[in-house]
Amino acid sequence: MKSRRLLENFFILIMFLFVLFLAVWTPLNARQSARLQEARMSLETSQGRERKQQHEYDQVLEELPKARQELAEIQPRTDEALQLVADLKAQRKDLRATKKELEAQLEQMENEGGQQP
Repeated sequence: MKSRRLLENFFILIMFLFVLFLAVWTPLNARQSARLQEARMSLETSQGRERKQQHEYDQVLEELPKARQELAEIQPRTDEALQLVADLKAQRKDLRATKKELEAQLEQMENEGGQQP
């Protein structure tokens, strides 16, 4: 009878420890599963972004020779236009200086004309 009671107590202790283990393990396992799911989603998102970026990069590499060719075709005209702009600015500067000189001469002539009776 005593060994039966001891066996029952041992069984109760084992069952209590098992329930305690399940009570601790279940929430920890659920939390770990949620973290794992979140990590999977993050990984899938990152891989999707990587695929998109790789696709965009491939498109740029494909279009780059065309853009370089267009640039080579446009560059001489751009250089000519920049030179024309510089020439026009210099011409404008010269014309402004000439205008000032002519205005000064006109003012001098008006002053001389107004002083004579």
